[in-house]
Amino acid sequence: MSPVENLESSSSQLNNNWYLLTVRSKKRDVFLKYLKFAIEQNKLEDLVLDIKIPQDTVYEDMVLLNLSNFKTASSYLKKVECFQNIERKPLQSAQVNRMLGIS
Repeated sequence: MSPVENLESSSSQLNNNWYLLTVRSKKRDVFLKYLKFAIEQNKLEDLVLDIKIPQDTVYEDMVLLNLSNFKTASSYLKKVECFQNIERKPLQSAQVNRMLGIS
C-alpha cells in the first residue's frame, strides 16, 4: 500500500466515527439548539464534524454525531442541556445508514 492510499484510508476512518447519543425524553429539538450554540460558542466545528437526526419515531430521543475526538467531545456534550448519554463505541456504517433510512 502506498503512503497516499494509507493516508486516504485513515482520513476516511476519521470521518466515520458516528456515535449514538440519547437525550431526555421529547427534548431532542431543545438539545440540538443548545448543542449548536455550544459548538459556536466553544469553536467546536473541528470536534463535532456532523449531526444527523434519525427520522424513524423509534429514534425520537436519539442523535447521531460524527466526532473527531470522543473523549474531548464527551466532556463538552455532558454540559449541554437535555444530554443524557453517549455510547462509547462508534457505530458501524451499516448501523448509521439503517438509522438514517439509507439502504
